[in-house]
Amino acid sequence: MFSRLGHGSKEFLIIRVCAVLILFYTLYLGGFVLLTDEVTFNQWSVFFNNPINKILTSLFFLAFAVHTWLGTWAVASDYLTPRIFGNLGRAMFVGFRSIVAAIIALVLTWAIIIIW
Repeated sequence: MFSRLGHGSKEFLIIRVCAVLILFYTLYLGGFVLLTDEVTFNQWSVFFNNPINKILTSLFFLAFAVHTWLGTWAVASDYLTPRIFGNLGRAMFVGFRSIVAAIIALVLTWAIIIIW
């Protein structure tokens, strides 16, 4: 079924699935904070040393990376174009995507190093 979808439809679904994963993780983490009387360093440390929480946090950051990459591509391909910016449009698109790629790589690498 998924193979019958067009390129844009697949990206649309991937962005939405990533958004749902981000939402569930946010609710999960928010639930921990709200249900814990006082969040101390020790409680926070024990929570994040649990292998399940390390996996969930890693999945959150991976979903964040994919969601950000596809979402910023959609925005950039709509607005950073030669139609709007003339000859500068393509260079702006490439520059913007390069900056986004660098930020995503930095955040994802930093997060995985800290988590594991």
